[in-house]
Amino acid sequence: MKFHTTMAALALHAAASVPAVAEDSPDFGDDSSEYARDGECDDVRFVGEGMAEALLTDNIGKDATDCSAAFKAGSIERNPLFADPATNGVYDFGDNTSSFAYDGICDDIRFVGPHSPETLYLAEDIGHDASDCREGVEAGELTWQANAAEIEMGLTVGD
Repeated sequence: MKFHTTMAALALHAAASVPAVAEDSPDFGDDSSEYARDGECDDVRFVGEGMAEALLTDNIGKDATDCSAAFKAGSIERNPLFADPATNGVYDFGDNTSSFAYDGICDDIRFVGPHSPETLYLAEDIGHDASDCREGVEAGELTWQANAAEIEMGLTVGD
């Protein structure tokens, strides 16, 4: 019996000395947004109560202090549309309700390449230009960039 008690005590000690595995923390970027440090997360890669009402894609990775604090407090979480496709091998392209759907250009900032716009991405197009984005991915012209803190702008077709 003494052997089992000693083994149980050793197992408890070993378990207590192993650090807990924290949730994979996102790269929040920096505080270069004009809306940084205002108490609201302005990064469209997140959703929840701690988010600002109006969101711009220009703030991706540029509101680190607010987003990090809200994430740690549990008032925001990762936006499911930005889930890494590598975990299940499938992109969530969304639907085709964007005003720019079916124009041959992927207007969803989660993707970048010669099949995406050069300068302008709208937050409301995230997950709403499925056909154009799927076409670009299948043609090998678009890559996934959704979880990067520094988002690249696209290249116009033909560049």
